[in-house]
Amino acid sequence: MRSSDVAEPFRSDAQFWRSVVASMFALVTVLAAALVTGLAGRWGAVAFAVPVLLMAVAAREAKASTARTRPTFATSQEWRDAERRAVAAALARGGRRPQ
Repeated sequence: MRSSDVAEPFRSDAQFWRSVVASMFALVTVLAAALVTGLAGRWGAVAFAVPVLLMAVAAREAKASTARTRPTFATSQEWRDAERRAVAAALARGGRRPQ
């Protein structure tokens, strides 16, 4: 398996992909909000609402994905290792879902 391949059950889980993408966008918007705050002063801190919202979306989607994928593994440790590999592979793909 190439590092950019995401294994099942994560590959076909739409909520897994939404969580990864929301997390990536949250990182980018945190950086943008920091820049806006630096330029606009304390009123620019309002820009941090966007990454906070994206992090909340990512957490909600991750929780739903976990509930669906964890039972497919024999142990919690197996699931955790597989999920880490899937996230790493998804990030290597730039968050683009495979066809």
